[in-house]
Amino acid sequence: MVGNGDSMRDESGSNRRCRTGHLVAWSTRVAIATLYLAVHGCDSVGGGAVELSWKLRPASSTLTDKFVDCASEQPNTGPVTQIRLHWRSGEGDAAQERSQAWLCQYNHGVTGFDLPEGTADLWVTPECGESPVVAASSDTYIAPAPVQRSVLRGGTVSLGAVELVVSVSYCKTTPTDANPGAVPCICCFSPPCP
Repeated sequence: MVGNGDSMRDESGSNRRCRTGHLVAWSTRVAIATLYLAVHGCDSVGGGAVELSWKLRPASSTLTDKFVDCASEQPNTGPVTQIRLHWRSGEGDAAQERSQAWLCQYNHGVTGFDLPEGTADLWVTPECGESPVVAASSDTYIAPAPVQRSVLRGGTVSLGAVELVVSVSYCKTTPTDANPGAVPCICCFSPPCP
C-alpha cells in the first residue's frame, strides 16, 4: 500500500538506501575533484619536458646477451652509474645548456617542465662513479648523435629508446697495449684499468 505518494520505503527490496549511498558517493567525488583542482589546478608550467629510456649494448663481445647491465661485471670495466640527458636551447649569446641525470638501473627518465619553449638540441652521455660522478671517457662508448626537437610549453618530447654502445670486452689491458683498435673499457679508472 502506498501512503502519501511515497513509494520509497526503507525496507528490503526498496532502493531508498541505494539512493542515500549514491548521494554520499557523489558528494565524496565532488569533494575529491575540488581538492585536486585546488592543489594542482594552479601549478605553473614553465616549459616542456623530455622523456626517454635507455639500454646498454656491448660494442663487441662473446656474451650471448645483446645488452649488458649497468654493472656489466666484465673484466676491466666499472659500473655505469648514471645516464645524463643534456639540452641546449636558444642561439648565440642567449643559448642555455642544462642537463639532468638518472640512475642507470632505472632505464627510464622524465624531466620536469624545465626546457624553454622553442628548439632544443638533446643528447645523452653515460656517467661513472658515485662520489664524485664523472662523465665516461668518450672513447669508451658510442651514443646517438644529438637530435633537434621542438619544445612546446606543457608538452613532452619523447626520445624513445636510446641505445648506448659501451666497451666491455676486448679492451686495453695496459696503457701501452699495442693491440690495434683496443680502447679502454667503460668506467674503468684504476689498476688494472689502463
